[in-house]
Amino acid sequence: MQKRVRGLFLAVAAFCLFGFTLPANRLCRAGAPIYSPLPAPAASLDCSPRLYRRAKKSYLPYCALTRAVRYLKLHRVEFTNRRFLTIIDYTEPSTSRRLFLIDLASGDVKRLLVSHGKNSGRLYATRFSNRPESFETPRGFFLTGPEYFGPHGASLVLYGLQKGVNDNSLSRKIVMHGAYYVSSEAIELNRRLHGIARLGLSEGCPAIPMRAAEGVIDKIKDGSLLYMYSGTPR
Repeated sequence: MQKRVRGLFLAVAAFCLFGFTLPANRLCRAGAPIYSPLPAPAASLDCSPRLYRRAKKSYLPYCALTRAVRYLKLHRVEFTNRRFLTIIDYTEPSTSRRLFLIDLASGDVKRLLVSHGKNSGRLYATRFSNRPESFETPRGFFLTGPEYFGPHGASLVLYGLQKGVNDNSLSRKIVMHGAYYVSSEAIELNRRLHGIARLGLSEGCPAIPMRAAEGVIDKIKDGSLLYMYSGTPR
């Protein structure tokens, strides 16, 4: 299993860094357009349940990975940090390490816990929004900006790239930051206090474990692609 997963990410690395192409798959092909202010052809995908189940066995949904890689290739010039690709699989519960930090140079992948907004759901994120004051997590493709130090310590500016989907993220102050409520201890505390094992909830930000925040942000800051995958065509 580990060899298969590593092989998949090495193929992705070659695709992104050297322009090789992934094998075409009739079950996961170009479909509805991606709504982005950047000039590019249509590039979102429509995936069959069979292929989705097969990809899930490798821990990261095949379609999430394929969409992110194709977007990165189509908009290559816009991303100055092309070594790292980050995908958050919001189809998984918050108790799962559903953030995938992919090193496209080595094929290594690091998995982390990550929160969602308090109005997006409790254990699962089922509602996503671009609206101010919704306290729901946005979805789609983001360009990472600079690192800064705010109330939560090391934090990362995120620019939403899809008009009407996540382009209000900057004004909403949707950022990546560390949080103490994102930990195995927080999951157990919520189980005891509220009867449901889950992470704490943010105001819409993808918060990650406090002890990992500075290292992760240092890698992906300044021009990498972050994809918040919700299982929808966008």
